[in-house]
Amino acid sequence: MKKIMISILSFILAITIITQITYTSLANSITENKIRESIKENLLTGFIYDDNGNKTEIFNTILKLTTLDEETIIKFMENDTADEIITDIVDSIYDYNLTGDQTYKYTGPEIIKLVEDNMDKILSEINYSITAKERQEVLDYTHNNTDYIIDTIYSTNIGDYTK
Repeated sequence: MKKIMISILSFILAITIITQITYTSLANSITENKIRESIKENLLTGFIYDDNGNKTEIFNTILKLTTLDEETIIKFMENDTADEIITDIVDSIYDYNLTGDQTYKYTGPEIIKLVEDNMDKILSEINYSITAKERQEVLDYTHNNTDYIIDTIYSTNIGDYTK
């Protein structure tokens, strides 16, 4: 009887130790920072095309929100400054979709500030010129349509992305 009891306790102890090691390994490997790093590394390679060679929903959303042609959007998306902004927005979409917390969503003033602060820099970096009138039209559009822009961004289905 004593041997059976020792065997049962040894088995339970072994299962407990294995479970604890597995849990600790998973808990340490899946952190918010590691998820963000993975998103940045993996999504940056797949913002434009998916594994099947189709345009991603992210690309299609940018195409929908701008009057730019596909070639210019590809240049835009390959730009480091734009990549950083797109990555932050995709992180925001993921966080919002996972939690439903409205605080993860960009606000109208934040979208306007992003456009105002970065438009000239990005256009210069991708060597794309616009007139002063076109620049003002972009700013006016952004100011007058922030709700539409935010709704379009957060309705983007980024779940279809695979590396």
